[in-house]
Amino acid sequence: IVDAEWKILYDKLDKISASGAKVVLSKLPIGDVATQYFADRDMFCAGRVPDEDLRRTMKACGGSIQTTVQNLTPNVLGTCETFEEVQIGSERFNIFKGCTEAKTCTIILRGGAEQFMEETERSLHDAIMIV
Repeated sequence: IVDAEWKILYDKLDKISASGAKVVLSKLPIGDVATQYFADRDMFCAGRVPDEDLRRTMKACGGSIQTTVQNLTPNVLGTCETFEEVQIGSERFNIFKGCTEAKTCTIILRGGAEQFMEETERSLHDAIMIV
């Protein structure tokens, strides 16, 4: 039974890799075996991605959220020019650049005091709303 379970796992991982995907995002946790499998194939994976982030990424990059590894074709995969994971301060961010369907951008604000950050956010909001 254990060998059959490993075969099922590796079959699913093989299908994801064979699809041509280079970035795999999941609402569910991604285990150590899958993480290592993807890393060995120069693929990035992230688990426990909030639903809102998945939907925003899907809209910006095209493609669609999949619930199975069956029928992974190019038309269900999103695209972007570059992807990178960066650390800003103590937080890590996944940056998708050159997304084909993007109509938005992200601005990351950092600062020392909470009051300063709130004032900066209000000022930025006012400036954006004028345009």
